[in-house]
Amino acid sequence: MIIFIVPVYNEAQNIVNLLARTHGEMAHNGLPYKMIVVNDGSTDGTEKKVESLMGKFNIEICSHYPNKGVGEAFRVGFARAVAIAGDSDIIVTKEGDNTSDLKILSKLISKINDGYDLVLASCYAKEGAVLDAPLLRRILSRAANMLLALCIGIKGVHTYSSFYRAYSARSLKEMLSIYDGRLIEQDGFECMVELLIKFGRHKKFKIAEVPMTLDGSRRVGRSKMRILKTIKGFVRVILKHGMLYRVKQIFKKIRGGPSYEFK
Repeated sequence: MIIFIVPVYNEAQNIVNLLARTHGEMAHNGLPYKMIVVNDGSTDGTEKKVESLMGKFNIEICSHYPNKGVGEAFRVGFARAVAIAGDSDIIVTKEGDNTSDLKILSKLISKINDGYDLVLASCYAKEGAVLDAPLLRRILSRAANMLLALCIGIKGVHTYSSFYRAYSARSLKEMLSIYDGRLIEQDGFECMVELLIKFGRHKKFKIAEVPMTLDGSRRVGRSKMRILKTIKGFVRVILKHGMLYRVKQIFKKIRGGPSYEFK
């Protein structure tokens, strides 16, 4: 089964199309699925839109108020997903604004079935692209991902911040056990970078990318990402999980304690 986690905040204009298109894709491929929509304090009627489709599609909704941020939405979504997932299931996270390209979904799933633990949809991989996005946002996003690659450096990874990913349920369960409630500690959009870094520290987990075209024209309304706040979040992640982490690992090696290496 494919279990989708879709965090949403004020996506009433996008959510019906997103759920209908996802259902159509899964029906076309003959794949069983469940969609977990995490409503992060929406005030625009998003919750009612989702509830109106629950008899038509295989959906459940988890709501909390007030808005608590992307990190909490994913903590709630992952907890629910692993509670119902079998080890052979696949968990897919995606944006709630229709920018996750369904054309590459089968490739993400195929990579997990080939033995990968985490597969990223990557607009910065070779053959990936970004369309219909403001120039400043494109420049800042590209620069942030280049900086993350420089400071963190996970082999084969070009896009660190995308929500659109596929996880082996077995591997995600193991990571949640390893980190014992601390797998996602950041509350903003940077939590996806944090999660990727933590996967990348463990050599046993295989990570791959699938090129994607990120098309902003699929979104109705404005992005919920706040640029300056997100940049500050990325800096926190780089300091905590990049530079400071490496220093801590050096001291652990000197003392003879256990350490993890990046892939």
